[in-house]
Amino acid sequence: MKRTYLIVPVGTDNKATEVAEAALAAAQKAGKATLCTLFCEKCIASAKKEFAAGNGPVVMENKVLEFFEKTEGAEIALVNGVNIPENPCFARKLNESLALAIDASVILAASNEEDAAVFAAELKDARVRVIATATPANASEVIAADLAKEAPEHKVSQAEFRANLLKKASANVKRIVLPEGSEPRTVEAAILAFERKIAVPVLLGKRSEIEAVAASKGLKIPEGLEIIEVNEDTGKKYVPTLVELRKSKGMTEEQATEQLKDSVMLGTMMLKMGEVDGLVSGAVHSTADTVRPALQIIKCAPGVKSVSSVFFMCLPSETFVFGDCAVTPNPDAEGLAGIAAQCYDTAKAFGLPARVAMLSYSTGKSGKGDDVDLVKAALESLKTNRPDVVVDGPLQYDAASTMSVASQKMPGSPVAGKATVYVFPNLNAGNICYKAVQRSAQGVIAVGPMLQGLAKPVNDLSRGALVEDIVYTIALTAIQAQN
Repeated sequence: MKRTYLIVPVGTDNKATEVAEAALAAAQKAGKATLCTLFCEKCIASAKKEFAAGNGPVVMENKVLEFFEKTEGAEIALVNGVNIPENPCFARKLNESLALAIDASVILAASNEEDAAVFAAELKDARVRVIATATPANASEVIAADLAKEAPEHKVSQAEFRANLLKKASANVKRIVLPEGSEPRTVEAAILAFERKIAVPVLLGKRSEIEAVAASKGLKIPEGLEIIEVNEDTGKKYVPTLVELRKSKGMTEEQATEQLKDSVMLGTMMLKMGEVDGLVSGAVHSTADTVRPALQIIKCAPGVKSVSSVFFMCLPSETFVFGDCAVTPNPDAEGLAGIAAQCYDTAKAFGLPARVAMLSYSTGKSGKGDDVDLVKAALESLKTNRPDVVVDGPLQYDAASTMSVASQKMPGSPVAGKATVYVFPNLNAGNICYKAVQRSAQGVIAVGPMLQGLAKPVNDLSRGALVEDIVYTIALTAIQAQN
């Protein structure tokens, strides 16, 4: 596992360069090590403008990609922190954001411990891992002492998770149909996704309306971004197939013709026929309107009994999986076990640590009732059918997420206090919790919902989705299509 260190200057007596060089020399004795700079003087000026405009997350995504490129093949990566004497507040913000984005242990470069104490406390409050204060004289000992310890588990930050999405999606570009083709956010997201080579979006709608929407935003539909005109004749070629697929439900040609006037059904049939690789909808349609055609036409993947959903809850420092927050209202024990297994597989597929907490209002054996019994039964079913899944429950949220609570309520648990996948007992709890975290916790971005269990990827958007949300959902869908 790569070890990453950020050398952060403290105070005006800047010894960071000497500290970094001494630390690098010590690190090179332990393995293949490299030292890089991610923020040059010009980069700092640009970052200040972007942060002021609210685009800090995008800045950090780009820096994560740059970090990966500059440190490829290294076992130990040291990064020079930022020193801005005329603006120490922004320097601290930039160093804090960078440390979280690349999951770096921070070494404070200072003349003495006293100068660094307050600075260290502020960084720790922001969940930054500060390991030591170093001077040029003791930097070698500091780095050697830390390398002798067991490496901390790598946390996939918000910036790294989102950067990885774009990187993975662009590695094998897929065609993603967007049935809400003239919806303003969707048009803008499609242009961004195309220009960033995340996918080849296929917009369904009237070309004149789509182009007018783009023009109203000062944008132009790029050549190569496909628009399919939707009219009475567009769906005709799919009628025989739809009738055949739904004949057990009494589908007639007239009914099929009428249903194919709906852009979501039309896009779903395009996906079924292999003309596109995935579908994203929901900016104006309800979840039911997006998911129902998929359940009727695409159906579940082989061996899967039901469809569920996850949100990737991206904190600045770490990414968690929440499920099911969008699809299944009241799963039974077997259904809840299936959701947990799907969430575990999703976390693994996206390179996230996978430790599953089956959530409840009770921890362990402390509570009783039908709701607690449901979670206990689901846990036993999951352990029987998927012994590979690291899981525990029932767990209250604080026992699942906070080690100090877990040590009292569930000592010795493989999950309590360090859960990364949170499975809610029903849709009420899941939907309320994800929205509460998304809207109330500072700096959190929710990516999703991503549907699990379908034979081909279909994903639903929140009707409050931002342009950025749609772009990342397109990327998620493209990655699912690759698999």
